[in-house]
Amino acid sequence: MTSLLLVEDDLQLGKTLSSQLTDQGYKVHWCQTVESYKELDEQGFDLAIVDLNLPDGSGFDVIAKLNIPVIIMTAQNSPENRLQGLELGVYDFIPKPFLFKELHLKLSRLLSERQQTIDLEGRLQIDLKSRTIEDQKGNTTFLNEREYQILKLLIEKTPQVVSRDEILNFLKEDESASHRSIDNVIVRLRQVLEDENHKYIHSVRGVGYQWLGEKK
Repeated sequence: MTSLLLVEDDLQLGKTLSSQLTDQGYKVHWCQTVESYKELDEQGFDLAIVDLNLPDGSGFDVIAKLNIPVIIMTAQNSPENRLQGLELGVYDFIPKPFLFKELHLKLSRLLSERQQTIDLEGRLQIDLKSRTIEDQKGNTTFLNEREYQILKLLIEKTPQVVSRDEILNFLKEDESASHRSIDNVIVRLRQVLEDENHKYIHSVRGVGYQWLGEKK
């Protein structure tokens, strides 16, 4: 279940959004002030919806501490606020007043995009959409077709062990694929993932491989 942080001081709007979002399958944590957020900030949220105008400060005070995608909802949709939001990495803005369907569509789009990205302990980002792996310094490695297909298969099958024969069947259009070439791809992926101890891609002797990293 997706855990969502809602920061909104308007009681009626907060209650309405909490109810509607819960009905859509979200686990909602609602707080009304910057101070009340501090009591929740140790929890693991997947995304956040934040109002800017709060009784004891600005929603930007909360956003600056978040490392998750944020949607700002505010009546203060000025160019200065949009710029500050962009500088903090805000995903999107939704001006008040708005229809819930608009917010729901933005959240659905955000989650769809997030499902293509896997974070490995904050060290690496796997982007299956762009077929890249990026480190903390911004260095990007592009996966070739075979590397991408094998990594994608292992991730989608987790925690199942995937045999070499199953991988070959998955790569049936790749006529040059073999058990040896699969093993070579695994070696290459481990190098890119800095996986010397096989923490993410585990070898199961006599069977195949298993993905043990984060699942998308």
